[in-house]
Amino acid sequence: MFPKPETVTSQADALAKGSTTSGDLIRTALRRAEERADLNAFVSLDSDVVLDQARASDARRSAGTTLSPIDGVPVAIKDNYLTRDFPTTACSRALPRAAIGVDATVVANLRAAGAIIFGKTNMHEWAFGATNATSSIGPTRNPHNTDHITGGSSGGSAAAVAAGIVGAALGSDTGGSVRIPSAACGVYGFKPTYGRASRHGVLPLSWSLDAPGPIARSLDDLALLLPFFLGSDPNDTATARATPFEKQSAPDSPIILNLVGKGLERSEEVDLAVRTALNRGGASMKDTTIPHMRSFFAAWEAILHVEASSYHEKLLTDEPAAFTSVTRAHLEAGRQITALQAMHAQKLRACFIELLLNGLGEWDVLALPTLPVPAPKNGQDRQSFGGRDVTTQDSMTWFCWPGNLAGLPCISLPVDTSTNGLPISMMLMGRPGKDESLLEIAYQFDNVR
Repeated sequence: MFPKPETVTSQADALAKGSTTSGDLIRTALRRAEERADLNAFVSLDSDVVLDQARASDARRSAGTTLSPIDGVPVAIKDNYLTRDFPTTACSRALPRAAIGVDATVVANLRAAGAIIFGKTNMHEWAFGATNATSSIGPTRNPHNTDHITGGSSGGSAAAVAAGIVGAALGSDTGGSVRIPSAACGVYGFKPTYGRASRHGVLPLSWSLDAPGPIARSLDDLALLLPFFLGSDPNDTATARATPFEKQSAPDSPIILNLVGKGLERSEEVDLAVRTALNRGGASMKDTTIPHMRSFFAAWEAILHVEASSYHEKLLTDEPAAFTSVTRAHLEAGRQITALQAMHAQKLRACFIELLLNGLGEWDVLALPTLPVPAPKNGQDRQSFGGRDVTTQDSMTWFCWPGNLAGLPCISLPVDTSTNGLPISMMLMGRPGKDESLLEIAYQFDNVR
């Protein structure tokens, strides 16, 4: 089903050794994109545009003026990042009212490093959903089994990486939208600490929850890409104190808390896979329960809906029919939340952060499955696991929203395969600002697969 895996790291090494060219990489990626058109992973892809970028990269390399190790490597871009050479639609008929002909900061950073901006990927409309089933161009399909969803909202990015079209792609994460499709498609996804990665030029869903992040085929790829995400940006005041990426060592004996209990249920198969991965990793690990999870979930949901409705207020008033009925219903629900309810949600958020950081004792990492079940089938409305019966939408965000509500760095990595051949992934959440340490700890579990 898949071509021989090619990581960003292996592509960069091949370019450095002269065993391939950027033109070769791009032509291969274009061919694979055509072969896997059934995935519906791309919104826009212009072969002339990307081949022009590749020719410029190869000319730099020939002249000895290579810009960075990833000069010439293709990276796909989620369709809510502004890009100067591709339109940005957020996969909606309610088109963005945003600057044309400019790049989001992360895209600009990658372009300055010589990376090839390889088209725009399919996504859940305006990132307001976790299935990737609602899109102006139709749903994305899972490369492992096209009868199953990719998860969302960055479903096209994860599908393109999992199918071997590109080694990496950009996503955005408000309640798991980098980690959810990464897990469903069996690749790696990283959500940085809130305020360490610039949101400038990434169309918002909920500005106090949003974080841009990479999706890739390996942890080494994430390490190569994170420097282009992390750091201060004058265009995003939330990053005013952000530090750039700096490689760090993992703690000698990291303390891992495995989060379980009410509100954190999962299928037996997923639980076994995650526990096995944690035990093989050899870390100090114990089970811990967090009380009142459903109340904290309600707080995350209220903040998300209020901020999304506020951002879309004018368009929702002027052109409500431009949104799909599903997205419009979410936005209308946000309008019904009162100021007092919104303030109460923010108070709960503060309590949740205090509980995680100071109420659980010492820890370096909080561990969870990324998803409570393997990727559901297309059109499945509900999921049952651990005595719970919930909507598919809620099942996808079941474990991921805490990282956004608390602003923690999070990584999703594949750890096993289900009995029906779909990926099972584990999520690790670190302390705020400890993105590099979290990445290093993840190697401890990835190396034992």
